[in-house]
Amino acid sequence: MRFLNRHLFAAAVLSFAMTSVAAQTTIGYTNGQLNKNEILRFGTSEKQGMAFYVDAEKAAILKGASVESFLTYVSTTQITSGTLFITRELGGTPLCELSFKPSSSREKMYEYTLDTPFVLDGEPFYVGHIVEVGTSYKPLSFDLSQNFEAGISWAYKDGQWVDLSQQGFGAPNIQIKVSGVDSFLDLMVKPVIPVGYQVAGKAQVFSGQVFNFGTETITSFDLTCKVGNAAPVTSHVSGVSLPSGGSYDFTLPECMTEESGTLDLEVEVSNVNGSVDAEVTDNTAKSAVYFYPVGVEKKILVEVFTGQACGNCPAGHNNLTNAMRGIEDEFIEVAHHAGYFPDQFSMEESYSLTWLYGTSGTYAPAAAFNRSLINEISTTSVVFATTDGSATRAAVQAFRNIQPYVGIQMFNEIDETTRTGKVTIDVHTYVNPGSQMHTLNVWLVQDGLVAMQASGGSQYKHNHVFRGSLNKSAWGQLITLNAGETRRYTFDYTIPEAIAATYGDYIGTTFDAVLSNMQIVAFVSDFSESNPTACNVYNAAKIAVTTNNAVEGVEETIVNRAPLFTYDGAQVHVVGDFQQVEFYSTSGVLVGSMKQSEDAITLPAGFYVVRTKLSSGENDVQKLLIK
Repeated sequence: MRFLNRHLFAAAVLSFAMTSVAAQTTIGYTNGQLNKNEILRFGTSEKQGMAFYVDAEKAAILKGASVESFLTYVSTTQITSGTLFITRELGGTPLCELSFKPSSSREKMYEYTLDTPFVLDGEPFYVGHIVEVGTSYKPLSFDLSQNFEAGISWAYKDGQWVDLSQQGFGAPNIQIKVSGVDSFLDLMVKPVIPVGYQVAGKAQVFSGQVFNFGTETITSFDLTCKVGNAAPVTSHVSGVSLPSGGSYDFTLPECMTEESGTLDLEVEVSNVNGSVDAEVTDNTAKSAVYFYPVGVEKKILVEVFTGQACGNCPAGHNNLTNAMRGIEDEFIEVAHHAGYFPDQFSMEESYSLTWLYGTSGTYAPAAAFNRSLINEISTTSVVFATTDGSATRAAVQAFRNIQPYVGIQMFNEIDETTRTGKVTIDVHTYVNPGSQMHTLNVWLVQDGLVAMQASGGSQYKHNHVFRGSLNKSAWGQLITLNAGETRRYTFDYTIPEAIAATYGDYIGTTFDAVLSNMQIVAFVSDFSESNPTACNVYNAAKIAVTTNNAVEGVEETIVNRAPLFTYDGAQVHVVGDFQQVEFYSTSGVLVGSMKQSEDAITLPAGFYVVRTKLSSGENDVQKLLIK
């Protein structure tokens, strides 16, 4: 049985004491969750199996206990043979084994009794079963609980045993029933795997799970969370009733670290029922978690597929606007006049991108969020119809907590007289997203283009319209991403007085390219030549063409910007009322700081994230470019 409850926690350490001898108890890691819709098989061989490991400390507690029977769930009766076993090594000679064949596939644990009980000797062991079954059957059942430490949960796949402890399957639904073991406390904490992404200097809330391996019901315990070198945070859980074999979901109190980079997230359980566990080695779990440096921001790229002749498109655009209301700054929109009939804004690159639909047929209004699958909407195409309001709302929420992997910073210079400019883009890789190919795309986008729109009239305002690629390609340019590395890319460009459609019957139709209405959008993504669902976008940024200040990519924590930066060559002066100013590189490394009493700081040319502690105690974050 799985218990779900959430409390806040405080620490104590008391002595452990054994209690009375338990007449009979079950040993295993499953929380009892059985679901015929979640049955599994691994690999292609007819031989299928699952097992769990009992370590030396737990085995010592069980020394002298008699194993009387096995309990397991096999989801089909169509097996030719089956063997339950206890062994010192998976694949080795069993210490104890029992042939079995399920007589029913009902969702319950069935008991198979040994003719002669097997006495445990206090050494570590595995418990499992192997079945022979046709390749069309899925015989295995796991409880789908949260991940364990490595080495606990196993499956047999194509001739070898594979550790599944940290792959999201939980525990195998198999147990042993033993007698003659003293009643004992044993609450184990599983590794906490954070959802979303973490940022230094921000309060984080982590959730996890504990499991009662012992025989006694758990009514209270303490949980302590520690991140990197930050002070631990401890709180108390009480008023629960967690029986043997039960799991409990918890949410930790807020904790925070000023450090960035890969840090240890350590969670410890203690003071169990006001006492100490029989085994303390699994009372602490560590996870390596990456914390992004202060100032890193993530943007979600929304590619809209539309068309002037699309009568449903205005309604689809409204659905999108309403779904993003209040969090618009988290998204960057680009409108491709493709997917429907070509029109006055259609560009050849946009029609190339209809490949992302993953089908020969296209439609509008449609959108792709970060060019990624959204399970709530589709598992086959990254593009979905925005006429579906609920699907659009689900898409808006789907990517908000997914880590960005890279940071993008932009700076643009333009001579408005000649309409020539240069955009500089720094791509810093915080976490390596994988070995696949990656691309950088740099696009020109324009707002406020007034023209006809079906169901919108002749004076419809078209925004976020794709106007061309500075890469001279629909798919950008290949780039290399290495964790901890910043790479700089520069693009020289000239924006004509007017930009013409380059696809369909309206080729050559022009609209004025109003510089004040234009932005440059950059994004980093995976690249695939054959799979439209394998072009995931990690992060995006944009900058106004006519603004010489870097924008996007830095989170502004407060509205009132008290500090003002002035320059004297390489010297930076800070004007305003503040306590301390810290200058960070784009990779989050502190490169300098100054206090109110100091006059200036000298910094080399480059991009910086600047965090100022104001006299009010609030923090202000800005981006700074020194040329």
